[in-house]
Amino acid sequence: MSTPDWIGRSTSAFVLVVALAAGVQAQTMNPTVEGETIATPELIKAACAEGQVVYYTAQSDSDERSIIEPFEKQFPCIKVSVISAVTGRLYERILTEVQASKMQGDIVMVTDEALTQQLVDEKLVRNWAPPMAAAYPNNAKVDGFWYAGSGALMYPFYNTALVKDADKPKNWNDLLDPKWKGKLTTSPITIGGTAWVLYDFMLVVLGEDYLTRFVAQEPKLYTAYNPVVIAVARGESLVGVSAALNEYPLRVGQGAPIAPIYPPEGLPATNYPLMLLAGAPHPNAAELFGNWYLSRLGQTQLVKVRGAYSVRADVAAAPGNPPLVDIKPWNPGHAAIIKNHAALIERVTEAFGGR
Repeated sequence: MSTPDWIGRSTSAFVLVVALAAGVQAQTMNPTVEGETIATPELIKAACAEGQVVYYTAQSDSDERSIIEPFEKQFPCIKVSVISAVTGRLYERILTEVQASKMQGDIVMVTDEALTQQLVDEKLVRNWAPPMAAAYPNNAKVDGFWYAGSGALMYPFYNTALVKDADKPKNWNDLLDPKWKGKLTTSPITIGGTAWVLYDFMLVVLGEDYLTRFVAQEPKLYTAYNPVVIAVARGESLVGVSAALNEYPLRVGQGAPIAPIYPPEGLPATNYPLMLLAGAPHPNAAELFGNWYLSRLGQTQLVKVRGAYSVRADVAAAPGNPPLVDIKPWNPGHAAIIKNHAALIERVTEAFGGR
């Protein structure tokens, strides 16, 4: 049975009304976020017409959904789909989509600058010049390709119930004290970019023999950061070296008996690159979303939800954390990471007996 003409005309009219409504809605949306311009009206209109952005992230799914709530309120015409996985799996997923000519992701945040460079080299990342690029320091971006949407510090921390304040390590060299032998825990270099920067820090900042002496302390190695923090909180180890993003929630959110140490030598700081994917199905929505994430409000949300530090100087630290400038964050720079990446992994893995 044929469809009556009036049904086709009604459907077409309905689609037209929806499209016009979306256009009017986009025109009324503010291109500024707390006084910071993040987009042109044209970009907002095009983003709303796409109506969706698929966000791949190595950060926690629940954290990301909390972070981006203000974005979805300001731009209700855009649905954000968050897909969370470890960096290696995200990289493999992007490659698979490209090979199948079925790109689904629009924007991605990973935790490893070496894999980031591979994405750039393979032309899987498109050029990007966000309006707030100047707010990001040179060692936290590769202009035109990626910007540190997030990041992590690696620091020592200890069990406050089992280690007296007078006995706690006060600097990196204190971790080498014989009294901590067999009572330390951390992660191997093979788990990703954050651990890579930690071990590079040991060699470059603390001295060539530091790694050897640290290995001699027989630290227990966990292939994820959460178990490191939990082991210290439970007293299974007395001192740990792990990512602040994993220590902070247990200390501040759950009241675990642990406390960080901010050594005078500084702390390894890892960038989490945020980048736009080439061939994305929703390129305008991705750009608008990425610009928002790098905005002062987006970064303030990141700090509020995750206890992370933003590299933006105009974003304050989370409650319970000292200002970033006071803790001497150290990063070797993107060029050094790419140049020394494989050699350092080999050297550290060998020092730990293949672990």
